[in-house]
Amino acid sequence: MKFPLYRHLCVFCSVLLPLTVCTACAGSRTDGSYYAENRTFETFDVAAALGISFEQTLLDFSEPEEDESVSLPTADAENSVPNDTDHETSFLMRVYEKMELYAKVGDTTPTQTLSDGTPVVLTEIENSIWAEVESVDGKPLGYAKEGFLHAVDPDCTVYAELPIEYGMAKTNDETYVEAYSHLVDVRKYLKVYETTDPNSLSAVNLSDYDVVVCMQLSTEKTTIREPFYDRNLCMLQYDILPKLLDAIELFREDGYTVIIYDAYRPTSVQQRWFDVVRVHKWVADPSRGMGGVHDRGTAIDMSLIDKNGNLVEMPTPMHTFTEAAARSSTTMTDTARANMNYMKDVMESCGFDYINSEWWHFQDVNTKYYLPTDHPIDDIPLVIAEKE
Repeated sequence: MKFPLYRHLCVFCSVLLPLTVCTACAGSRTDGSYYAENRTFETFDVAAALGISFEQTLLDFSEPEEDESVSLPTADAENSVPNDTDHETSFLMRVYEKMELYAKVGDTTPTQTLSDGTPVVLTEIENSIWAEVESVDGKPLGYAKEGFLHAVDPDCTVYAELPIEYGMAKTNDETYVEAYSHLVDVRKYLKVYETTDPNSLSAVNLSDYDVVVCMQLSTEKTTIREPFYDRNLCMLQYDILPKLLDAIELFREDGYTVIIYDAYRPTSVQQRWFDVVRVHKWVADPSRGMGGVHDRGTAIDMSLIDKNGNLVEMPTPMHTFTEAAARSSTTMTDTARANMNYMKDVMESCGFDYINSEWWHFQDVNTKYYLPTDHPIDDIPLVIAEKE
């Protein structure tokens, strides 16, 4: 496999970068604190977790000893040619996360931002951290600072990786149980279509995907009118993925696709949101009982899309914190009630609980046995891997 990043990074980094080591990780909430900063993955070895090992010779960058018995040929000025005449400088790649573009090298204000998955052609600029960016049909798009660190080979995928954690989790009756956390990026296991505009799916062949991810807290469509984090990243507990996949298949049989608006939500985000809303039944207070459970990675805020790419009618828009969003509301249409109950019945049959105050919220029936954590979404390490 041709992997352009190898030309810019050392052997170790080319496999694992971009890898941002988070400095504030969390365990269980005890003694009145919402979480304990145990700096869990300062020592987390992503390579070891993935079963990757390197020969020591690959990591030995010392200068080789000269062998005086070998004589080097003298250059023939007449027949000599420049080194690296076949050196490739342009690469077809795919943006991951996002890539900011600038009108010219050295600018500080971006003119546009390319979204995750956008195919581009990157061209090296000699002796520079900048790269020239073109569309696949040759249209100049601008320049990207450290552009090769924001794109991958089309045959690769990028997903978030976290260690498994163990601790004690508080229950609703204020006792503690042994709990653990194995948060995973759903992109690693499901075919995901990512978007921040759920109303632009009419041209998407949804049959090619298992689920649509549209993390609303990564957009300005929040109650604070600004994102809580930047990544459109959906993480859930590994154990509940089979249950979610069962539900996905049942919905698919009826012509619907699941769209996820919120999943794992760090404790600090839960606290910040509660401080704004201040109503426990809509945004749970992390200090009460089990807290908001989104920080345990077992809760999903979701809806459905029909085969034409249109959102099905539900009682209210997503995250509408009024009585109209309750399952017992009398203001919804008959169609909205039927859709809401259909979604509830399928999710319940696959091992999820629901709550009355929010038609969109479902959580695993075993939620209390999972650990609340506070991994900042934008700092979770990312892994580059070849597509299977």
